[in-house]
Amino acid sequence: MKTALLIVDAYLVGLAVVVALVVYPAFRYVGTTEWPTYHRRHSAAIGVAVAPAWLAQGILSATWILAGLHRPLALVHGVFAALGVFVTIVGAVPQHNALSLAQSASRQRRLETGHWVRTVVWIGAVICAALFSN
Repeated sequence: MKTALLIVDAYLVGLAVVVALVVYPAFRYVGTTEWPTYHRRHSAAIGVAVAPAWLAQGILSATWILAGLHRPLALVHGVFAALGVFVTIVGAVPQHNALSLAQSASRQRRLETGHWVRTVVWIGAVICAALFSN
């Protein structure tokens, strides 16, 4: 379980960094005409990339908490995992929904800012998992 949790958390951090440094900045270069299709395809693809990892993170985090091993650390990890979902629901999803209708520099900045918050949260989770692995 320790190794699996560390792998899942590290995967989410890696994915977040690629999205932050490559994917979101590339949004600026998509033409207005191509934007709706591009964004729809991005949203579907990113869902496939993140959903299984989130499911695994949730199951592994709950298993860790219920096992009672290093419970304070497990609870902190659980908070980080839940915060990642929360930040996505209240931050990224509304911005993506708005962006799906039309490109907007201000919405994209809000999306990117929220994404960096989520990335930091996921880094917190991976640190907890790394400490648990030792």
